Amino acid sequence: MENEKKSSSLGFFMNYSWYKKYLLPGFIAQSVLIAGGYGTGRELVEYFGQYGPTGGLMGMGLTFVLWAALFAISFEFARVFKAYDYRTFFERLIGKGWIIYEIAFVVLLCLIMGVVGAASGSILRDSFGLPPIVGSGIFLVC
Repeated sequence: MENEKKSSSLGFFMNYSWYKKYLLPGFIAQSVLIAGGYGTGRELVEYFGQYGPTGGLMGMGLTFVLWAALFAISFEFARVFKAYDYRTFFERLIGKGWIIYEIAFVVLLCLIMGVVGAASGSILRDSFGLPPIVGSGIFLVC
């Protein structure tokens, strides 16, 4: 009986149009873009902890405000220009330079994958004594 009450309360909340329109897109964007970076908590310690409790909390608050503003501006831009897919969004945002952005993005992606592959090779070498090429190969396969 109590589970039904909780379920109906949550369902009632999620049926609000303002929830779907204003909160849900932000929750999804936050979970996709930020959770991967800050999910372990280690990043918070490394980036914000070095400034002490007050400075760290202020830094986290500023980061929250900046990400929230960026998401709000991006969502409003997409709504105004009806740019609901990736390509249309960047074509409208950057103009003819979107192709240069895409090329730079792919080059950066390859560079990052190379760095991560090399790091995985080094980790497996240090941990298990395997040749670095084996660790990098495992990373590429997975």
